[in-house]
Amino acid sequence: MKGTLEAVIGPMYAGKTEELIRRVMRRKIAKQNGIIFKITSDTRNSEEMIISRAGTHLEAKLISKADDARMYINDKLDYVAFDEIQFFGSDLVDVVKSFIDVGTDVITSGLNLDFRSEPFDNVMKIVAMADEIALLKAVCVVCGKDATLTQRLIMKDGKWRPASTKDPIFKVEGSDVETKYEPRCKDCWKVGE
Repeated sequence: MKGTLEAVIGPMYAGKTEELIRRVMRRKIAKQNGIIFKITSDTRNSEEMIISRAGTHLEAKLISKADDARMYINDKLDYVAFDEIQFFGSDLVDVVKSFIDVGTDVITSGLNLDFRSEPFDNVMKIVAMADEIALLKAVCVVCGKDATLTQRLIMKDGKWRPASTKDPIFKVEGSDVETKYEPRCKDCWKVGE
């Protein structure tokens, strides 16, 4: 029997990692065996664990690319989980398929859109394959409505301003004191010049 695929997506501050942890904890209660994978390029926390903004955490294996997880494919795992899937390359899709083909369930979480409101290609491929999709929403910090977008802000002339579409797609929060992210609704989301 083949495994299933769950995709938890949404903007920053929507609780995606918290939801992934909740789903993994249910499996742990059911005495299932599995592994959580975390990519090393997510430098917000270098420990071998995933940590939600609410503070819940679980042990995770650090890998530099999705292909590194292949060594666990024949370990008779009930499930594997990949957090922050937007940071993984296109190899993630084939790795996920490989786990599913041997009967391992896969749980993923990550941003569906970048700060420019453009979809992450590998995330959209995972979503297209998913048996279950959970689109989480955050709260817009400007107006309080449901937020489905992530606003990147940069410090310019002493003020926080929307980042330009010419900025690099990946810029990890905390890696640069001049960058921060906020959840925004479609009305409050802006793009800089």
